[in-house]
Parts: sequence; C-alpha cells; structure tokens
Amino acid sequence: MLVRLPELPDREAALAALEEIFFLSTLRKTFASAEERAAFFRTWTGWYVERAPDDLWFALDGDGAIIGYLTGCKDSAGAVDLAHVIPKYELFADRFAAFPAHLHVNVRPGFRDRGVGRRLVDRFAEDCRADGLPGLHLVTGVFARNVAFYQRAGFTAAIQRGPLLFLGRHLR
Repeated sequence: MLVRLPELPDREAALAALEEIFFLSTLRKTFASAEERAAFFRTWTGWYVERAPDDLWFALDGDGAIIGYLTGCKDSAGAVDLAHVIPKYELFADRFAAFPAHLHVNVRPGFRDRGVGRRLVDRFAEDCRADGLPGLHLVTGVFARNVAFYQRAGFTAAIQRGPLLFLGRHLR
C-alpha cells in the first residue's frame, strides 16, 4: 500500500522509519558526531518533510510497516532554497523546464527487487502527470547501482556532468 505522509496516523513513527531506511540506504556510514549525522539527514530529507509533505510517499507492507519512501518536489526551478541545501542542485537547472519534478526513493533492504521502489516512482509520476507536468527527474552517480533501476522505470533522458548523471522521464 502507498500512503502520503499526511495520511499516516503516526507522523513521528513514519519519520523515524524514513530516517532508518535513509541510513540503511546511504553510502555514507560514518560521521564525526551525532550533529553531523543529523545535518546530513536534514540536507537530503528536511526540505521535503517540511515543504512538500504531500509529495512524500511511504510504501507499507501487509502489516502496515514502512518498507520504503519517496521524497519529491514538483517544482524544482521554484524550489530555489533547495539550491542552498542540496549540493550541486543547480547543476542541471537547464533541464528543469522539461523535467520540473524530481524525486529520491529508498527501500528497506530485504524488500528491494520486489517492485516497491517502482510502485513509489510510478505513483509520484501519476501525480505529476495529473498536475500537467511534462516530466520528472533525479540525479545520481554515473556508476551508481540504481541507474539500471531508473532506466527500467522509464528514465531515458540522460545527461552526464562530471560524476553526476541526470535521468529524466517524460510524462506526456
């Protein structure tokens, strides 16, 4: 089942699950302090939780446990404050008109390769299409393991700039 953050009965538990899945999924595992760890988490999730909670989707298993999440923004160009938070956010700003929405998705280990991430991405894409958006995108590493996943999910417009790869999915 897929549910938006505002629809969940226990927001704090949902955000705790998001944080757990985030740190299980990120390549960075060590931090100099608890404050540095918290700042890293806020960099990649804070804006979405605070400013776009309706575009924060959770995947739940049959028992209601959170097994994945998607954070999204439907107006990348309009979210100018994200350029001050997320490193290299503006690197692909010239692509925002064709692919205005962006997303981040993570799935709990043990539930990967079961279609959970794809369902989250497709649900967000449906929302974006219903809002009349022409496309959505994400940025990942050129050699990241997730590139093949996103290509299978329809992200076929690719541009590489340095070690980063922009992947866009047309919605029309």
